[in-house]
Amino acid sequence: MAQKKDPLYLTWLGTAGVLIEDDHDGILIDPYVSRPGLLSVVLGLSLKPDRDAIEKWLIRPGTKNIRAVLVSHSHFDHCLDAPFFALKTNALFIGSKSALNAARGVPLDESGLKEADIGRDIKIGAFTLRFIESAHGPAFLGRVPYPGTIDRPLTGRHSARDYKLGQTYSILITHASGTILHHGSAGFRSGMYDGIVSDIVLLGIGGRGHTQTYLENVPLKLNAKIVIPIHFDNFFVSLDRKMKNLPGVNFQEFLTTAGKYGNRFQLKVLSVGEKSACHTWL
Repeated sequence: MAQKKDPLYLTWLGTAGVLIEDDHDGILIDPYVSRPGLLSVVLGLSLKPDRDAIEKWLIRPGTKNIRAVLVSHSHFDHCLDAPFFALKTNALFIGSKSALNAARGVPLDESGLKEADIGRDIKIGAFTLRFIESAHGPAFLGRVPYPGTIDRPLTGRHSARDYKLGQTYSILITHASGTILHHGSAGFRSGMYDGIVSDIVLLGIGGRGHTQTYLENVPLKLNAKIVIPIHFDNFFVSLDRKMKNLPGVNFQEFLTTAGKYGNRFQLKVLSVGEKSACHTWL
């Protein structure tokens, strides 16, 4: 008889945002729910975290014990809201030097900040976290937007261009009930997953290059059993409205290409805000 697994839950918050939790602790990655409109971003207007939306989404996932908030890179759609989630939950904030400078501007206390250390394990409750050096996809006309680093605390309100890329990571989350790999940006580094396996891959697909090459170097390389596309929704549209795909994401092409590997992994498309018992998939 197969051993009964402890519960492990996954909730997609839209964009690259996910909540991973067991019956005791929760880990948030790239939570982004404010979602200012495209015009605000294009015109370089100051972006304001939506405190009401953050409060609402802290309740909606159904957890009261978020222990850590992780940031995979410091663009606004990954890092604008994350420090406020950490502030509200008294969670440890973990990310690059740039992400930490965004958090210092909130301000978060230094005791609640931890710089990601590539390849070194971090224990949070029953979870083990590992940051892996990655690369951003060619999101805008073949170029990575807002390159550079955030070299000072982002006090006050800032435009999207001030949320510079910083270091890009993927994040491996290991739990007794399974492993989950958050690959939030649709780039990759050759050989980055050598010797690494993951049961579930959360795969950012917005701004990807060649789909087959991407699949070969990320989920197939990881011997994933489950692949879940993320970061394909239009993050300039409020989460209170019906979800639309990001323009140019070519979601159907991704599904068709990924579907050719049905003998290697199962493809699952999640609904925003729906809590899934992912231990039952494994």
